[in-house]
Amino acid sequence: MKKQTFLSMQALFVSTLFFFSCSSSNDEIETPIQPENEKYFQVPIGFSGEILNITESPLSRTGEAKDWYAFQVYSAPEDGSQEYSYYAYGFFDNKKDMIINLKEGYKYRFDVCMVVDGSEKVYTFSLVNAGWTTIGNSFMISSEEHVRYMYEGYLYIQNPWDTYNRPNVDRFFGRTTDYIPTEGGSVDIDMKRVSFGAKFVAKDFTEGSLEISVEGAPMIKLEASEGNEVEDIISFNNLESAFTNNDYSESIPVNITWVKTDNVRVPIASEAIDFKRNRLTTIEFIVKENTSSNTFSLNANETMVEGETVEIGGDGTNTEVNPNQ
Repeated sequence: MKKQTFLSMQALFVSTLFFFSCSSSNDEIETPIQPENEKYFQVPIGFSGEILNITESPLSRTGEAKDWYAFQVYSAPEDGSQEYSYYAYGFFDNKKDMIINLKEGYKYRFDVCMVVDGSEKVYTFSLVNAGWTTIGNSFMISSEEHVRYMYEGYLYIQNPWDTYNRPNVDRFFGRTTDYIPTEGGSVDIDMKRVSFGAKFVAKDFTEGSLEISVEGAPMIKLEASEGNEVEDIISFNNLESAFTNNDYSESIPVNITWVKTDNVRVPIASEAIDFKRNRLTTIEFIVKENTSSNTFSLNANETMVEGETVEIGGDGTNTEVNPNQ
């Protein structure tokens, strides 16, 4: 028994010597050259600007919902020898996780889009290569993958469950350019609202329902039993332009149809209306079968500046359409 144990130990010793001998010779050939040490700074992200006044929005917020953020980060050599290129992206529903590692010797550009109460409104985001994705609460470093529709209104929303160029969400966009990281530094991103409010007031509306279509946005419906007013907040189609221009507006076709109780459909208005950034436009119209004109009155409250009055419609008579005939 002792002899067998001694022989086994000899065999193990010889095998071990052979293993280390082979490893040593291979290491001399296969060990790669180690890269120079690179320094990174861990940087938190904060926000300023109009985003601080979300609670003053004309529409009330739900208490339990979380805001959703989409980030696109770019980098370029600090010496200006190259243009900005993709560095990282990320999707978040809280601010405490918004910490990113930035490499020394580079400057950075941060673009971010935030959807108010996104957890209850947005179905998913999208990446260029990987397709639809959702919240990850971390930054992903990538020079190729990036956020799709980062600068467009296009969004996949929950209710109604579909994609829209002008989704009915309150949205903010922000940018910080040429940020150079330092020890203990932080990124501050100035945020501006890139959406508008639309309030519709129907006069002499006593029966049936209204179908209000703002091009690119979900249909707004109002039953006479629910009252004569309805409002929503809608994202612009061009987010980057709305951010860079404080007086940005989009001329958007609006169609209003009265559906009577007997299913007869009466066109009430069809006109392009100028909706302005960070303003609530109140549109008043008369609900009746024969109208010579429809008056749209634009006004403003706390965050919305006084606008003008736009008269639309002609001197003709609306034609009823009866689907039962």
